[in-house]
Amino acid sequence: MPIEADGNLQKILDTTLESFLDLVQCDAGSVYTVRKDRNGKQVLEFEAMITRSIHLRGVPAHLKSLQFKIDDTSVVGETAVNRRPILLNLICKESHVSPSVGEILKYNTRNMFSGPLITPRGDLVGVVQLLNKLPNGEPFQPQDTAPLPDFDERDERLFSIISGQAALAIENSLLLEAQERLMEGIVNACVTAIEARDPVTSGHSVRVSNYTVGLADAVNRTETGPLREVSFTAAQLRELRFASMLHDVGKIGVREEILQKQKKLLPQEIDVIALRLRLMRTQLLVLQQTENKDYSVAIRRIDNAWRQVIEANEPSVLKRATHGLIHDLRYLRVPFDTGEVLTALTEEESQKLSISQGSLSEEERLEIEGHVNKTFDILKMIPWSKGLERVPEIAYMHHENLDGSGYPNHVTAEFIPPQARMMTICDIYDALVASDRPYKPAMPAEEALDIIKAQVVVGKLDGDFFDIFVNSRLFEISKTELPGLTLA
Repeated sequence: MPIEADGNLQKILDTTLESFLDLVQCDAGSVYTVRKDRNGKQVLEFEAMITRSIHLRGVPAHLKSLQFKIDDTSVVGETAVNRRPILLNLICKESHVSPSVGEILKYNTRNMFSGPLITPRGDLVGVVQLLNKLPNGEPFQPQDTAPLPDFDERDERLFSIISGQAALAIENSLLLEAQERLMEGIVNACVTAIEARDPVTSGHSVRVSNYTVGLADAVNRTETGPLREVSFTAAQLRELRFASMLHDVGKIGVREEILQKQKKLLPQEIDVIALRLRLMRTQLLVLQQTENKDYSVAIRRIDNAWRQVIEANEPSVLKRATHGLIHDLRYLRVPFDTGEVLTALTEEESQKLSISQGSLSEEERLEIEGHVNKTFDILKMIPWSKGLERVPEIAYMHHENLDGSGYPNHVTAEFIPPQARMMTICDIYDALVASDRPYKPAMPAEEALDIIKAQVVVGKLDGDFFDIFVNSRLFEISKTELPGLTLA
């Protein structure tokens, strides 16, 4: 039976074991792979098992933690350290074979073939153990005491026929698995870097990932409606998870003071206005004494100006009356003996305080929006493995709208992939309901859904995906974990 390395390690191990059982005619077997323990020392881990007579396939959960040293303290370890097959045709309880697995499973091992898996290049990748050779290919009877055929040189030759190919397939799959773990590490490191730069939105990337993958999983379970034919493979779910975890990685390139901006003016800008108003007030008091004039009205205007600035500096929707007062402060001026005239607010300060909603000026908003281009530039530099090639594209489009009103490229529906459409909905929902934003209170789920629905109605967001988001009640699921998802 040919063995091909398709990247699924468990499938490779099971196929390898099945091949050996059929070729050598045995009832049971197991595969151990060479791994590194916590101390970086090579050990053999129990990774695959088939026992046909008791219909067991796969390593039971309570045995998965078994590890064996690569030394002569066990048959599997001795096979690995000596790199040659061991044939045991008479096994008793007093032998040096570890009986723990057999005892736990209540399976009687009567003879054993233990062979090393060595690649054509000479690298040891694991050990295969074959148990209870079948008489004339007949089914094994665990309670039968009749002698079993001995393992012999012919079995060694049969083992050698496919052991090198099997070892190479397992090695390739192990390398791919290591590559996938490396990719997981890169993604987690990037998310950590994002949150270190923008602690205000800490957890947002993971929550958006959970919501988005949960939505894709819900689409897979949909049997009616316009999305009944849409489905996402395990590889696509993994790609989507990475894309949604990294959708804000470009914020690494945005100024920290803008990322963490809570008010319309930065703290140092407010300090400058406070100092200026104190100087203006002090100057008026001095002029009142030296010129013997009454400047009490102007002094009260300055005192009121500070309260107006503090009120207008909040990122909530600006009241029309407050907007008018802020405009008037552009004309509140006090002359000094030096000929200089101080104005309560500069033109730039007045414009920032007049922001109708939120805390960002137009220039700052464009800088924040620029994180999408930076995200794409960063992600396309990563050599994504097979099945993850579209991560940059999916993450790049999470702020695009179906009607072309999004950014950065203002593309329309036909150019926006389903994965990005789902992520956009989930990104907006989490931003609305998040309780970790100091510049706004957390919004109730119902109100957030109403806002998203309004965007659906005007053609900005995908209504089909939104309906599944609502009907599957993803918004009720924990923000830290989505149960029931299996990502290969």
